[in-house]
Amino acid sequence: MLSEKVLFALNNTDDSFLEETRELLGRSAVSQKPAKRRIVRTILIAAVLAALMAATAYAIVSIHQKRQQELRENLKIEENNVTSYKEYESQPQSDALGVTLLSTVNDGELQNVFVDVSPVEKDIIDRYPETVGFAWKLDGMNLNGEEYWMTARPNLKDDSSISDEGDIHEAVLNDAYDEKTKTLTLKFSILNTAIAQAQAYENSERVHLTLTLWDRQAQADANVGLSAEWLNSQDSFGSVWFVPTESEVRYFKINHLYYDEELDREIEILGLELTPFSAFWKMHFEGAEKLHNPNADWDALKPWALLEDKVAMEAKLIFQDGSDFSTGGAQTSTFEDGVVKLYCNWDSAINIDDVRRVVLGDLILWEAEL
Repeated sequence: MLSEKVLFALNNTDDSFLEETRELLGRSAVSQKPAKRRIVRTILIAAVLAALMAATAYAIVSIHQKRQQELRENLKIEENNVTSYKEYESQPQSDALGVTLLSTVNDGELQNVFVDVSPVEKDIIDRYPETVGFAWKLDGMNLNGEEYWMTARPNLKDDSSISDEGDIHEAVLNDAYDEKTKTLTLKFSILNTAIAQAQAYENSERVHLTLTLWDRQAQADANVGLSAEWLNSQDSFGSVWFVPTESEVRYFKINHLYYDEELDREIEILGLELTPFSAFWKMHFEGAEKLHNPNADWDALKPWALLEDKVAMEAKLIFQDGSDFSTGGAQTSTFEDGVVKLYCNWDSAINIDDVRRVVLGDLILWEAEL
């Protein structure tokens, strides 16, 4: 489409502009004979077209590189020595259209993937998130034997407090969309279990990801109720292959009994697995098996649930410079072999090698040896 527009423009360009271009290109004087003028005009059109296409490709690659720099800064990769982050090189020959893989990072439970997609027209941005979205799948990723799609979202600098659609639209335009190249930066998170399924399917470390536009209004108009059926029938932005990055983990052995007077409950904190982007608290308590049963009596077991979350939210990591960090509330909790595992995560990296103490109130759960 771009080349058609450029050719139309050039074929309707005044001869004086081509004459100036000829001089800039160092061409010999143009003969007044019509045939020779047509030949030279064709050469000049080709030269200008090549220059414009090269400039367009450069602009697209430049936006990829700009986004990668922003990711490094926002994720605090370099300042916290994160090794579970990988960046991919952009190539102008292949990145003019489709999906461009920017980077991946492992947070211990998830593989966070960042891509650029183009072209994404401005009207699509104007309709997000009300009637359109973005969906992805991995080859071999399935649930109960059926493949499924998951949603991606524009990568915003801080979307934790944005809920109003007008604010979302403004944030997407500011943080994730480049109108000049019609490029949108997306983020999606893939569970490690889905990664393992895809790797087994491919019999390889590499996995194959496909990304597509999800026009929910068009799906409703077509009266297609099953989203997977609709998405499988749509043209995709494209696909990429990538090797998931490895997680970097530091383990803190704790084995500390903690009694909470307010809740009148005791919990054994067994340990903490820490990555730059997540924490896995391991603990055991009397009501753990009952609490994590699908048919749990939540009212009766509520104090145990509060105690679980209290540990994750109120415990502090103390760094060498004296600053502290809370792992926050748990995103998920599981119970296996008598152990509760709480998973917490956050957006920007911390330096896990810089942790000197782990405390809960006045209690020191773990302290580095001097």
